[in-house]
Amino acid sequence: MQREDRLPQNQKEGLLYGVVIAGITALLMCAINIILGAGRVDGGVIISILYSFPLFFVLAMLMEHFVAGKFAEFMCKKFGGQTDGFNARILFRILFTVLVMSFGMTWLGLIYGELISTGTVTTEIFTDFLLAWPRNFFLALWIEILIAQQIARKVMRTVHAKKEAKITVNEGTGIAPNMQVNYLIDDSQAQNRHNRNKK
Repeated sequence: MQREDRLPQNQKEGLLYGVVIAGITALLMCAINIILGAGRVDGGVIISILYSFPLFFVLAMLMEHFVAGKFAEFMCKKFGGQTDGFNARILFRILFTVLVMSFGMTWLGLIYGELISTGTVTTEIFTDFLLAWPRNFFLALWIEILIAQQIARKVMRTVHAKKEAKITVNEGTGIAPNMQVNYLIDDSQAQNRHNRNKK
């Protein structure tokens, strides 16, 4: 199967990919919801956004990893086809991921907002949810499609381009990537090793 440079190829890259998407989406969604809730933009609102962002970033990462990501993967396998193109596969995954993420994060956001503003959670939260979830779903969907995914793919292409350049340099010098010269060994030690290998 041909490697797709716009997507992560291992767990480390997957973590970076997820951090970029979750970070951008959480920041923008926090900003939008807090501004809409306050009805204004001023220094206090900006401080509230910056104060809330770390919490919702962590919650978004955990929810994507343990719930939304697994659900999206299951649904993509169920409804996706082997002949689907890159954009179709990505769109399916975004749709299912955002569906779950917006549902869960809307509940968490409303509970957080109630606790911060009044110190309690009232039954009004159910009515608020019915109004907030559709809005959050469509906002998060477009944020991820138009902004977060584009930036994350660009980051992946940059990471893979640097890796390819490193491999090319290694091949040009005749040194395998996993057999780099240890420059802490002096010339005499290197020569002794070379003579032993010839024997």
